[in-house]
Amino acid sequence: MKEKIAALKKEFPALGARFGGRRMVYLDSACTVLKMRCAAREQQRHMLKLGGCGGKRSVHALALAMEENFHSARAAVASFMGARSPAEIIFTSGVTDAVNLLANAFPFTPGRSEVILSPLEHNAVFLPFERLAAAGKIKLRVVPLGGLKPDMKTYAKMLGPRTALVCFTHASNIFGGREDISSAAALAHSAGAYFFADDAQFAPSHAGGGALCGADACAFSGHKIGAPYGTGALYVKRELMGKLRPWRVGGGTIEDVSVAGGRYKVKYLENYQGFEAGVQNYSGASALAVTIKRLEKCGFENIRKHISGLVSGGLDLLEGMNGVRVLGEREDLAEGSLISMVPEKKSFSIPDFNQFLNLQLKGRFIAVRTGRHCADLACLASGFRETIRISFFAYNTPRDTAFFIEALRKYLSLLK
Repeated sequence: MKEKIAALKKEFPALGARFGGRRMVYLDSACTVLKMRCAAREQQRHMLKLGGCGGKRSVHALALAMEENFHSARAAVASFMGARSPAEIIFTSGVTDAVNLLANAFPFTPGRSEVILSPLEHNAVFLPFERLAAAGKIKLRVVPLGGLKPDMKTYAKMLGPRTALVCFTHASNIFGGREDISSAAALAHSAGAYFFADDAQFAPSHAGGGALCGADACAFSGHKIGAPYGTGALYVKRELMGKLRPWRVGGGTIEDVSVAGGRYKVKYLENYQGFEAGVQNYSGASALAVTIKRLEKCGFENIRKHISGLVSGGLDLLEGMNGVRVLGEREDLAEGSLISMVPEKKSFSIPDFNQFLNLQLKGRFIAVRTGRHCADLACLASGFRETIRISFFAYNTPRDTAFFIEALRKYLSLLK
């Protein structure tokens, strides 16, 4: 395992970069994973050698090569997400784009127009549905929080004949750990509702995701696994895909346009083709597929074991530390990729601590995430206005955590 992790680490040149003459300790992978050399090379190769027209618009040799490469990328993503067929994969620019598509294409009816969200949803999931609710198109309900987890007993009672869709994150980006997606999906299905899983924080170290746990739809972002920005995918089970309404339309989405009785009649293509309007990010999709294959070469079991060890090691160092409180339970946190904490001293300023990590350490700076993490539902439900979050990926080492703990102790020692 160690050899494979060490080999994978060499794919991330940013780890050796200096910023203002200082080395970086990167503990912000929950925001975005550093980018892989193989992904950058593949995107460059694709743009320089295959920069033609794809999407089955042309039939010359270059266009056919483009389409073949695009189909290969879709197949790789389908396998990664646990889809039964590449036709169940819609390429998107990430989870935000995916959920906006799902929300606006979903077949709500007057009798089923209620959406239930877990209290841990990222704003990427919350806001598209909040917007529909504000326009009076749906009713939005949020499951209460209990012990930093969704209250599953209350959730079960909230489900009913008007519930159309349920959305749960597979791994919280603010409290860490992982959620019981299988049980949540089964409950939604028992009420006749569809289920969506946000795999943004789960996919980087587990692979697969909601599709393998009974979700009807799920999504992940390429930038969370080391692929280029603006890449990702939405998986939609075939049965639901056929019910979605075209939302973002344009070139490449239609099968036929005709005129009857003085009116135009448009017939849209089935499956993913009806939802990928216009020229796509072909080079990004190819680089995304290469990234997935490189992670699979390392082995997600190895990546998961490595990251779990980093989380557990970090919890060991934080245990009993006066001045901060770790959020969540140890056993659950080890299944995730991050540790979130809040100050226990009134004189502890989170923004000030962030500046301390960036400006006051000799020879290095430590990149962490502070604030609300775009998890406003969780902050409102828990009462935590902001947290300090350290997050890990395959390239991190126990030494990175030790640097952070040393800096935290030093900062705490300066407080009155």
